[in-house]
Amino acid sequence: MLRRYDLIYAREFHTVVIAFVPRLVFHKKLVFEINGIANEEYRMKGDSIPNRVCAFLIEKAERFACAYSDRIVSVTPQIGSYLVQRYRADRAKIFSISNGVNTRKFFPIGNEQALNERRTRVGIGPKDKVITFVGNLAPWQGVELLIGAAPGVMSEIEGVKFLIIGDVKSREEYEREVGRLGLRSHFIFTGMVDYKEIPLYINLSDICVLPKRRLKSGYSPIKLYEYMACGKPVIATKMEGLGVIEEAGAGRLTDLEDRKGLEEAMKELLKDRAKRMEMGRKGLKMVRERFDWMLKVIEIEEVLRNLA
Repeated sequence: MLRRYDLIYAREFHTVVIAFVPRLVFHKKLVFEINGIANEEYRMKGDSIPNRVCAFLIEKAERFACAYSDRIVSVTPQIGSYLVQRYRADRAKIFSISNGVNTRKFFPIGNEQALNERRTRVGIGPKDKVITFVGNLAPWQGVELLIGAAPGVMSEIEGVKFLIIGDVKSREEYEREVGRLGLRSHFIFTGMVDYKEIPLYINLSDICVLPKRRLKSGYSPIKLYEYMACGKPVIATKMEGLGVIEEAGAGRLTDLEDRKGLEEAMKELLKDRAKRMEMGRKGLKMVRERFDWMLKVIEIEEVLRNLA
């Protein structure tokens, strides 16, 4: 039997490098969990010398992690395939286990007073319809596509607010673009908020969005499962890992870079409350059956048990 102190579980590539010495000296088993292809993400941030240097060093660390880990847990099958093709990792030691959600923290909130107080605090009126994005504002998130689709939505539907929760340097660029389009009164950039408050923001929303750009890693975004766990319909890009939205009947998928498609999907759901409610119920059902964190813990335990 594998005892917990015989094991090192590293959730980032750099911790694998740090863990190599105790693994070697004390003969511990090393498990590497990888949630994305970090060197690709750095390259997407720009072609500056610091970004290129970081991407180079990260790629070396990823190669090292693949060589010296006893098991690799990847959150998407695409990451596992990338590790095999790029670093010649042993496919037999790679296991794909998607992300999940804590359904005891993310669930439909029926406290209208708390929701209304939060709406008022961020400047959302009682009759406003709310479209929400949660996450860091990295280049692959596609927030600029949402901004570009906003005028078409507002041309047909009154009282729409776009709630953008998250923060990085690019936030200022997005705010400038919103101003250029004359949309300042319709976009609310909260910046970073306390994680325990995220369920409130999702629950006060009518629609949640994931306008992603393509990544080699595919996607298993925690925020997708958080949206669904709160019973909200989701509009996302057709992308590896996001097909569960249509599989569950929990929202709409649009083509990559399709601003018009995103616009039409938002208008369709904003006009049909019954459809939004139905999609929210279906998404909630799927996430509780397949993506609760406790279910993911069981899957990871099985990988560790077989390592003994």
